[in-house]
Amino acid sequence: MPRTNIVQHARKSPGSCQVCHTPIQVGDPYKWAKPRYRGKVVVCSKCQITPSMVSSSKMTTIYEAQYSVSKEIAEASDIDTIASSLESFAEEVRGVGQEYQESADNQREYFPDSSVADDNEEKAQQLDSWADELSDTADTIRSEFSDVEVLQSELDELDDTKEDYASESDRLSDEIEERLEEARSRVEDAIGECPL
Repeated sequence: MPRTNIVQHARKSPGSCQVCHTPIQVGDPYKWAKPRYRGKVVVCSKCQITPSMVSSSKMTTIYEAQYSVSKEIAEASDIDTIASSLESFAEEVRGVGQEYQESADNQREYFPDSSVADDNEEKAQQLDSWADELSDTADTIRSEFSDVEVLQSELDELDDTKEDYASESDRLSDEIEERLEEARSRVEDAIGECPL
């Protein structure tokens, strides 16, 4: 992966950020990288250059999906959204595994003794197994964290005219956020365990 270069003050405008599309003016800080066989990648100082921006492998899809899922779960306010994000990520992983399998099949058709075909088939199997683990984790999160929905309904049903409303509301909100953070942490761990 190419090195990320940081420019403290632009001498001339490099254009717009490729993530948030903010124009980068003369004097503004920015980051850039030059991947092999591709154009220069430029982002503002607030954004990050993701691996998918500088890679051309089949894994780019997974890198981009990891980044998206991390953002989605950080903003998620319920368990179903967190589990659904993980399930959609598992499908992305499964799709990339199928691409590797198709490559292996095509290579075997024309080059029967190809070691590259064996490598691609192994990658396909590893990604498929990982996708199964991710789906299982999503199911586990739904079942283990079902209490969050109960806590949320209790919070919604609180009577704001009672004396202890504020303390009870704070307690329930803290407990919900704590449980959501546990689920987020599990998902982050699961998506970070890429076998390749």
